[in-house]
Amino acid sequence: MQVLLTNKTDAVLPNAKVLTKVAKFILKEQGQPTRHISVGVFYVDEAEIQKINKEYRNLDKPTDVISFRLLNNPEFKKINKKNFALDYDKDNHTIYIGEIFICESVASAQAKEWQHSQYREVVELFCHGMLHLLGYDHEEEQDMLVMREHEQIICEHLDKMLKNVK
Repeated sequence: MQVLLTNKTDAVLPNAKVLTKVAKFILKEQGQPTRHISVGVFYVDEAEIQKINKEYRNLDKPTDVISFRLLNNPEFKKINKKNFALDYDKDNHTIYIGEIFICESVASAQAKEWQHSQYREVVELFCHGMLHLLGYDHEEEQDMLVMREHEQIICEHLDKMLKNVK
């Protein structure tokens, strides 16, 4: 698993090592392999996330996280070279499953609201984004319930995962 991280803010946020550990846990929890998969993560400010939100979702306001799934996997097949030969990057030996944009200031505000750290909130938003990249959505009530169930399972393990990783 490879996390390609770009921090466009001045904030100290979870690094690629932390996100990689969390991503591997999510992939395992989803019955997916943890090798030969990559994802792009971007920490951005409110202006950039608002621009993205307006362009792609027609919502002219900032949001916490936006994900762009690049892998079409409605049947939740194993993400591997055999099932996704056309998506396999031979040079990097990975399948790039998508990109996650996280707004640092919105995450900070939400962290205060939920009474936990900004660090924890950013990791939770990353988890939410990863589930989107793996094919989950929350547009319909039933889909939302399924996605929330997976988020809860992941969040229950976050404290243990994040211990000694910073």
